[in-house]
Amino acid sequence: MPQDSYQLGGSLAIDAPCYVQRQADSQLYQALKRGEFCYVLNLRQMGKSSLLVRTKHRLEQEGFHCAAVDLSVVGSEQITPLQWYKGFVVDLCRQLGILETLNLKTWWQERNDLGLLQRLQ
Repeated sequence: MPQDSYQLGGSLAIDAPCYVQRQADSQLYQALKRGEFCYVLNLRQMGKSSLLVRTKHRLEQEGFHCAAVDLSVVGSEQITPLQWYKGFVVDLCRQLGILETLNLKTWWQERNDLGLLQRLQ
């Protein structure tokens, strides 16, 4: 992408020269490194996905395991709370690459006596 170009929609490439670094870049990165829960809310087309991609890449370069779960996909149907939490956990495990080594069905059933939020923790 040429130096003076722009992109409408979608995430910018990690090395896109047109990306404008903001205070949010540093704040999000530092908070996630501290293990804090973070979310980014903004209007459409304001750089949220590019911020996510760049921050995730930066953390992964330092050895962190990252996942970005789209909550609008997890809860887009008429589902029960049990289905929502289990779907969230499945997506999280898939992104972290541990579905192959974890018997999720057994893991989930062994924690049947816990509430859904406790299982997620």
